[in-house]
Amino acid sequence: MKFLVTLVLLASASSVLAATPAVDFKIRSYKTQELKNGLTIMWLPDDSLPYISMSMMLKSGASEDPPGKEGVATFTAAMLEKGTAKRSATQIADDLEQYGIDFSGSADPDYTRVGITSLSFHRDNALKQFTEILFSPSFTNAEIERMRKNMLGGLQKLADSPESFASYLMPRYLFGKHPYGHQPSGTPKSIKGIKRNDLQSFYNANYSPDRAVMAVVGKYDEAWKQQVVKAMEAWKSKGSVHKELPEFPAWQGREILLVDRGDLKQAQIQIGFKGVPRNITEYLEVRAALKILGESFGSRLFEEIRVKRGLTYHIRAWFDPRMQTGPMGIYTFTRVDKIGETVTETLNTYKKFVAEGVTDKEVEVVKALMRGQFPRTFETPEALGSNLLMLNLYGVSPDYLTNYFANLDAMTKDSINKAIKKYFDTENLRILVYAPKEKAEPSLKALGKLEIKNYKDFLQ
Repeated sequence: MKFLVTLVLLASASSVLAATPAVDFKIRSYKTQELKNGLTIMWLPDDSLPYISMSMMLKSGASEDPPGKEGVATFTAAMLEKGTAKRSATQIADDLEQYGIDFSGSADPDYTRVGITSLSFHRDNALKQFTEILFSPSFTNAEIERMRKNMLGGLQKLADSPESFASYLMPRYLFGKHPYGHQPSGTPKSIKGIKRNDLQSFYNANYSPDRAVMAVVGKYDEAWKQQVVKAMEAWKSKGSVHKELPEFPAWQGREILLVDRGDLKQAQIQIGFKGVPRNITEYLEVRAALKILGESFGSRLFEEIRVKRGLTYHIRAWFDPRMQTGPMGIYTFTRVDKIGETVTETLNTYKKFVAEGVTDKEVEVVKALMRGQFPRTFETPEALGSNLLMLNLYGVSPDYLTNYFANLDAMTKDSINKAIKKYFDTENLRILVYAPKEKAEPSLKALGKLEIKNYKDFLQ
């Protein structure tokens, strides 16, 4: 009943919105400033609450991990607040807690993000903390060993979360030795081998103002703004060079990897295929197509695999557009005695979708859905700052935001179907199944070239 109500509401909304003339989406006013050292700062003042946020995106992430050192970008980001040239990890933690300041650092395939937030009353201290942590991490051996233990513990626990483990394995299966061929968390083997010199080398090569963009959001005055400029201009550029990423691996046909774990009661299924880079002109069309295929109640996959056949409780289509071509695929889970049927019917639904395309009614509904979801992405100034950083990273104009509604209204059934034909591959697929071998192997043999590995092989 819930999905029927959702469709009725969306259909009603789409009828109203279809009659509304396209208007530009008004985003909060901001200014961009480029410093002498190459750092770009986006200023987003917000006096509604007494807070300050400085979020920086470095144009270097896990795809820059050297071979055999997978996870070094994440390791480096996590180590920033674990000691500087002036203070120990304990001192930093105590000082941050005293002022209610939060620092974070993490790595994704294409970028590293570091940030700090605090009440605006403590913005001077927050700026001091941020620059010291960012500019002079010490990477002490004692803290490295503590972090290594934590990271290895997290990796070992992955296998006990079947959905997380299947997602962890998928990049390696899709990309192989490509720089996108591992999760930012690395592997147990690579994390065990990372040394202090590896962290320092990665930091020196990739943490540079000419490869960074920062969004400053919150309550501040002109005097403090000049303090930020002065502090950030003290960061010396290293003149680092971004490595060009290779093309997506060339596949031929359908292959299946069965990751065997005998005590699983249900199977995790990931079907992967070549996706898209973020800066394609048909980005909205691809997003719309995936929503129609399998992102909500009433989607093709939901109706066919869950409602009609009862093979799963949840199924979704997804993509991860990146600097270079990223992954795209379908995820679901099912009973171990229904693996073959679930994979077969999912592939049949996907092939039919690509062959026949979307309908006028589906386009009407998805445009209403995307129109309704869009403003919620920018409910806060921090969210807007985050989105502006992401657009900057991928070379997408901020006009993507201001022209969103007009471009959405201009999207048609024909433009979506053209994008589907261009980007959705039904022949060259990689299917990963995490399930008991004895239950899964018989039904998977008939579906393509099958390789079987034990899950423990990925935890070494």
